[in-house]
Amino acid sequence: MIEKIPDCIVFDAEPLIAHADDEPGSDVVEEHLDAVAVEDAAGYTSCVNLAEVRYTIARKYDRDTADEYIDWLTDLGITTADVGDSWVKASEYIFRDNPALGDSFALAAAEDVGGTLLVGGDDDYDEISTIPIERFRKGSA
Repeated sequence: MIEKIPDCIVFDAEPLIAHADDEPGSDVVEEHLDAVAVEDAAGYTSCVNLAEVRYTIARKYDRDTADEYIDWLTDLGITTADVGDSWVKASEYIFRDNPALGDSFALAAAEDVGGTLLVGGDDDYDEISTIPIERFRKGSA
């Protein structure tokens, strides 16, 4: 059980994929999604991370299943963060910290909305100290 869910959550692709697939830690992701659903928290993801969720689920299952999950996220209250100039911020994260492209967009989205970034247990975010980060599990699935 999470002690306190942040007021503003940005979902990286990994937690959403883990939730869709009922992977280890999906119960923690569900707590965060529940907070968004009852409007205790604002929920966001970047368009790049949403693309990652769609193609990952579609490859494993099919496009219809992926689109249904994304529609469900939208109905739940997850907002796609405005792209605006976030591509510039994302590129700056890559210059400075060298995360993957999707991770850099998740960081930029978290910076833009002032949210806590929910991520997996791998070491992609170990060097990041400018954005609040919460891990939903230890290690990768």
